[in-house]
Order: sequence, then structure tokens, then C-alpha cells
Amino acid sequence: MSVYVAKSNPALMQIQQLLLQMQQAMVAGNWILVQNLDRQISAQVQQIKQGAEHQELHVELQLIKQRYQALLQLAKRQQKMLEQKMQRFQDTKTAVVAYQLTTQASMEQNS
Repeated sequence: MSVYVAKSNPALMQIQQLLLQMQQAMVAGNWILVQNLDRQISAQVQQIKQGAEHQELHVELQLIKQRYQALLQLAKRQQKMLEQKMQRFQDTKTAVVAYQLTTQASMEQNS
């Protein structure tokens, strides 16, 4: 999921690096870092949009936007996997509690 950016523009190169770090943080499940990187990317994009080169960098900004959207899809998939894992955990927890209550009741009947 790489994107070409103008090598002559340090801000675009920085955004590309931040996007890579963001992808790695998502895969690692480090959502606090993802949030921090997202803020940094937004600040960099705003800075570029306010600059004089904004029009010349339109194509590169579109590529960055596409990569960002792909990362959002990755985040959604990660979120779905986490929700499923949490649901399995909750189901297991409910089963364990039910087992404990049944065992406890059975032991009290035998006493």
C-alpha cells in the first residue's frame, strides 16, 4: 500500500512516512498511536493546503487521500475482528459463570 509522492516536497514525504507508521500501528493494535499519527497527518495536510504549492500538489494529495481511505478500511476490518474477539470472550465468560453457578448449586445439594 505505497504511494508515490513528490520527493521535492518534505511535507508530502513526511505524510507518507506517517501513513506507513499509522498502518503499522493499526496492525499492531496500538490505537492511541494511530490517533496521534492521524492528528499529525491532518496537521500536515492542512499546512500543505494553506501553502502556495497547493495546486501543484493536487495529484499527490489525491494519492495520499486514497491511501488514507485504504487505511480507514483496514481500521474497520481491525475493529470488526476486535468486536468478534470481544464477543467470543463475553460468550466464554458467560459460560464459565454458568458452569460455576451450576457446580456450586450441585455441591450445595450434596452437602
